[in-house]
Amino acid sequence: MITENGIVTKIDADTAWVKTVRRSACEGCGSKDSCEAAKEGEVTAVNLAGAHPGDAVTVGFESGSLIKISMLLYLFPVICMIAGAILGAHLAPGYGMEESSAAALFSFGAFFVSFVCIRLASGRISGDAKYQAKVIRIRGRGAAALDGAASVPCKER
Repeated sequence: MITENGIVTKIDADTAWVKTVRRSACEGCGSKDSCEAAKEGEVTAVNLAGAHPGDAVTVGFESGSLIKISMLLYLFPVICMIAGAILGAHLAPGYGMEESSAAALFSFGAFFVSFVCIRLASGRISGDAKYQAKVIRIRGRGAAALDGAASVPCKER
């Protein structure tokens, strides 16, 4: 499970908005001090721990779910492009087209179709609890949590 620490900014019935500083993913990077990705962010998480605004919490996300989503977003379009290029090159002689032009045309067409598929799948994925961040632990309550929140490392050692 991938975890980040943060402060709850607001809640509703079963959701908490948590302000985080992305530190654990950026620890090994040489440009973490100048990178925009290492700045504060806000995560919407299922509030399993019953946190309240101002609480210091640990937010978790399943590693397997992250791998599946990453594969869908990054690997699927590339595979579609390669398949489109192969299909275009194979079908080009039948349509009287130049092989490389057909490969490029089919490749970009398949790339576009992959994004349509991702968009359709994202509606189902976004409602699935296994693909959502969760507040898994409250590290501190209220104003006392705010005092030490900036100095607490993301990963407990």
